[in-house]
Amino acid sequence: MYIIWTIFGILFLVWDLKKTNPYKLVCASSCMFCAIYAYKMPQDLIFQPIVFLGLFLVFMILIKTIFKKELKENLKEKKLKEYIGKTAIVKKDIGKTLSIDGLGQIKFNNELWSAKSVDDKEIKAGASVEIVSKENKIMNVKVINNAKN
Repeated sequence: MYIIWTIFGILFLVWDLKKTNPYKLVCASSCMFCAIYAYKMPQDLIFQPIVFLGLFLVFMILIKTIFKKELKENLKEKKLKEYIGKTAIVKKDIGKTLSIDGLGQIKFNNELWSAKSVDDKEIKAGASVEIVSKENKIMNVKVINNAKN
């Protein structure tokens, strides 16, 4: 019976190669672990499907937990990308990039973000800046030409 579980596991893996899907990987890994169980306990034909279902449920819970966190991070990342090119107001002075206190704060859409200058200039609070890029959760900004500095 372990050969059948192994074949199903391999089929799920091959099927997953066409288009990756975590659910196919859950099926494949459950089949492979079930194949090991079937090899060690060949007489337990009734428990093999139960082992498969149990492993499937455990792996699904783990995958869903992981993907929930990843989905939240992706949404936050997408939101940050939407800020690039937008104008923000400096709330806390931004120092020179290489200085110890180079980080300042900007306000955009009623949210405060850490920010640093891309052109190594000091930017005073109240100045308008353009969001150029981001590194982790730090916005890289540059002064808008008409803004005070």
